Amino acid sequence: MLTTEKRIQIASHFFNAYKNHDLDKATALATPESTFRYIPLGDNGKGKIKGAEGTTWKGIASALIAAFPDLTNDVKNISIDHQGNAIVQVFIGGTQENEILGIPSQGKYYNVEHLFLLNINDDGLIENITCYWDNWDWFQQIGFNPAA
Repeated sequence: MLTTEKRIQIASHFFNAYKNHDLDKATALATPESTFRYIPLGDNGKGKIKGAEGTTWKGIASALIAAFPDLTNDVKNISIDHQGNAIVQVFIGGTQENEILGIPSQGKYYNVEHLFLLNINDDGLIENITCYWDNWDWFQQIGFNPAA
């Protein structure tokens, strides 16, 4: 059984790799079958963390980095629940330079709070990531109005 400290360390390593745009290092912390779900993206935000086909976390993260080359994250808190899941409060931000999801760049900076739930197994690997954020806040910060 992994200790709370070890689970916090794994979650921290994941976000540090993501902050450094080292997606291979981040995905190396996940099982081959691991999945993710980005709730605000609906069915477009579900898939495998790594892989060569379909929607992958690595693919979404790569698209974000391509659109926001200075993409970064600031972890505010990591706690561990009774099932050993890492609950991570993190602010993710960057300046949009390129189109993403059909949203043209207006060159605006965003910084949006996210809540991640990382299911970490007893081998120290991430099995699942679930993430929540306020998509409307993100749209407003990058200057996008989906109703227009």
